[in-house]
Amino acid sequence: MVKSSDLWPLSAKTNEIHGGGLVTDKFVRPRLVRVVAEPLGTYENGAKIFSGEKKAHAYSRISNETVENLEKRMCILEGSNAALAAASGMAAIDVLYRFLTKCGDHIISSPKVYGGVDNLFRVIKPRDGVEVSFVKDPHDVNEWERLIRPNTKAFHIENPSNPLIDVFDIRPLAQLAHSAGRDIQVVVDHTLATHVLYQPFLWGADWIGQSITKYIGDGEEVAGIIHGKDQKIIDQMRMMPFRNTGACLSPDNAHILLYHIESISSRMKEHCRNAELMAEFLSKSPLVDKVYYPTLGPLAPLNRQIMRKGFGGMLSFDLKGDESNVGRFMDHLKLFDHAANIGEARSLVIGPWLETHGCMEPNDRLAAGIHPTTVRLALGREEFADLREDLLRNGFSKVKVKKSQRP
Repeated sequence: MVKSSDLWPLSAKTNEIHGGGLVTDKFVRPRLVRVVAEPLGTYENGAKIFSGEKKAHAYSRISNETVENLEKRMCILEGSNAALAAASGMAAIDVLYRFLTKCGDHIISSPKVYGGVDNLFRVIKPRDGVEVSFVKDPHDVNEWERLIRPNTKAFHIENPSNPLIDVFDIRPLAQLAHSAGRDIQVVVDHTLATHVLYQPFLWGADWIGQSITKYIGDGEEVAGIIHGKDQKIIDQMRMMPFRNTGACLSPDNAHILLYHIESISSRMKEHCRNAELMAEFLSKSPLVDKVYYPTLGPLAPLNRQIMRKGFGGMLSFDLKGDESNVGRFMDHLKLFDHAANIGEARSLVIGPWLETHGCMEPNDRLAAGIHPTTVRLALGREEFADLREDLLRNGFSKVKVKKSQRP
């Protein structure tokens, strides 16, 4: 067995396979520990475990050996000091804000967030007595500052955003949150980037809450994770609210994720390549009104400074014509599956207006930049030429536009 003292600083790619202390384990592969309860030993020992005084696995709703291996691996990759794996990305975000806020507190959020998070902030958190304000322009740090109150506890931003792939420089936001004696926590969801493309802690984030269902899970399981800077605080979160809300990740899903992490860097390169080629292709189509991808537009140079390795495999675009074109376009594609995930080997298509973000009010969707004619593509790892041919032959051939809308 290798000793930790024998190791040198490992590269990110190697850490995806060996990281998190797993290289020092006696097992060639991480074990699947499919158990609910662990022996507690003496009554005194059990009391210490359940109070959090002693760290040990007791009940898999609280912690589990296989899940802990995943948490360790992800910590190394994200550059965090502690992590807490959850049943889904939404479970992770929910637990995080249950811990960070209480009745009477205030959150400021970007409007460019996943539909489930938008619903959490607009409907569920206000029922708990937590008010959430949304900035209009997340790029304008002055807007964030104007909304700060004495009871503001957190800034929330999704980077890149879903579904329009907006990229933000969070450094001014972090400086604002931590200046003038403030203790506002900066929470970043970088589900669409993963650790491969973007590391929020290097830019000033305090917390990461994300879905690892997407690229890391490779379409096989649902999971989420919370990353923090202090193990003691994560331990407090684990003891409550985590253990009392049943947000635990199953050891089976954790075990599968540990295998998929080993290939994430290579897979992300393929997703990024296909998305960049697709964005360029769509930007030249006479049937497309606008393409949303960070390689296009005036912010492209800044975007590349923030995310130097790429922007992931998701992009969106607005079709010309009316809303009926979305169904015509999507329903006739052959290679693109109509499905809601991101990061699969197969390419996927969906309409954000009525599907992924349909729970938002129409005005809120429009404020987030989502339109009735918006189409979201999650580029897989097929040959790009075949994906392009599918759009030309089967999707765009069904789009109808008025003569005045044609080039």
